Amino acid sequence: MENSEKSLLDYIDILRRRKLHVIASFAVTLLLSMVVVFSLPPIYQSQGVILIERQEVPHDLIRSTVTSYAEQQIELVKRRILSSHMIMEILEKYDAYGDASDPATVSIFIEKFRSNVLVEMVNATVIDPKRGRKQSVNIAFTVSFLDGSPQVARQVANELVTLFLDENVRVRTSKAAETVAFLGDEADKMQRSVQELEEKIASFKAEFGDSLPELLEFNLSMIESLEEKLQANQLESTKLTDQIHYMNMELSNIDPSMASAEDGITASPPVRLAQLNNELSILLNKYSASHPDVKRVKREISTLELQIGSGGSSALASGEIYNPLYRQMKMKIDAAEKQLQRTVKERSNVETDIADYQSRVARTHQVKRAYDDLTRDYENKRAKYQELRAKQLEADVAQNLESESKADSFTLIEPPREPVTPVKPNRPMLAIFGLMLSGGVGMGLALLLEMLDPSVRGINNISRIVGAEPLAVIPAMLTTDDIEKKYAARKKIIFSLIGMSMLLLVVVHFFVIKLDLLWFKVLAAINML
Repeated sequence: MENSEKSLLDYIDILRRRKLHVIASFAVTLLLSMVVVFSLPPIYQSQGVILIERQEVPHDLIRSTVTSYAEQQIELVKRRILSSHMIMEILEKYDAYGDASDPATVSIFIEKFRSNVLVEMVNATVIDPKRGRKQSVNIAFTVSFLDGSPQVARQVANELVTLFLDENVRVRTSKAAETVAFLGDEADKMQRSVQELEEKIASFKAEFGDSLPELLEFNLSMIESLEEKLQANQLESTKLTDQIHYMNMELSNIDPSMASAEDGITASPPVRLAQLNNELSILLNKYSASHPDVKRVKREISTLELQIGSGGSSALASGEIYNPLYRQMKMKIDAAEKQLQRTVKERSNVETDIADYQSRVARTHQVKRAYDDLTRDYENKRAKYQELRAKQLEADVAQNLESESKADSFTLIEPPREPVTPVKPNRPMLAIFGLMLSGGVGMGLALLLEMLDPSVRGINNISRIVGAEPLAVIPAMLTTDDIEKKYAARKKIIFSLIGMSMLLLVVVHFFVIKLDLLWFKVLAAINML
């Protein structure tokens, strides 16, 4: 079976045969790579460090109205600063990228500017006082700007740092002011709503003030008192009625025309008629019309009426009253009747008052339901109004906290400086990469030429083609010219390697690091070992 695999000696033999191609391609590739590496324009970075200071006043006393975290605040400020109009102002101010008047290049300049702005957080590991565990917190952040000019890099970085500080204060103060204004507007709206409910409650009380729930006990007590008064009034009316009745009976027995009732003179027919009429009314209240006493009194009344005739009682008709007892009794009766009228009128008023208070009590349950709804809404909105006013006062204090920079704030602790050494490109790494690329190109070219070369070399290739090993191997016979050419080729290789080494040292010395400084670093590393 044919074996086409090459051993390490075969590759070494290939490199030996193709050494001129390897050296030439290596040198050309390395030279080109070094030209590219050291022709790249330097990029300088100017950086400022901003400290994130926490609120000085304890949060338990005053709470800030800006509730976003530092990272969110930084990102918000960054987006505001890196807006298109802000970028164009900075470009025009420092002429960072030349003429930016061409609209076609404006978007390119803006994107380039944004890519050259770097904002990075600075973390530190601290102990959480509440949990007692280590945690990583953001204590600061850096603002950097990349540019080919160190002066422009520093100027723009300074401008960005200033914008970060000013914009943060403006944004936080603006948010605090917006919070105060919002709470003030809401509190004013709630105040108007509370005032409207107060007016409704006042109107409701004016309309149903006598049936309010808090007056229920009073109304019930008034009904009870009025009922007691009515009962007393009824007793008084009954008493007065009885008095008037008995006084009328006594009055009927007194002859007004007699000088005195003590003379014993029989009463005149008109007086006797009045007495009989009074007696008849009393009997009718007790007995029926068929009772003998009633019939007897009626017969006497008929007889007296026939005696008196149609003229009636001359004394009573003429109004001449000579008996003082009659006058006195008549005055008592008139006074009692007037008192009875007052009592009746008072009873009517009391009954009216009782009906009024009863209607109040009857309306109380319906009024209570509507009144409770109004008072409940009023208390809720009043509590909400007080809460909003309290929050507004807190927001006012928080606004003062923001304006006086006592809340979370950004403090510049390291201003941007003019960079001395560029951060890009990393020439040592690129030079190493170019060196490795050059070696790979040389070896790849050697292997490519070997693959394209149809020549047969070595015992293994002959054995593979013929299928049998040769009987003898005759070594190459070198002439004097061959030996001289070989020595000359070796000298060229040595001189080429020396030249390339010197060129590499020159490049390292002038573009990477001074050779004396490199020597001291090597000695220091050896001493540490």
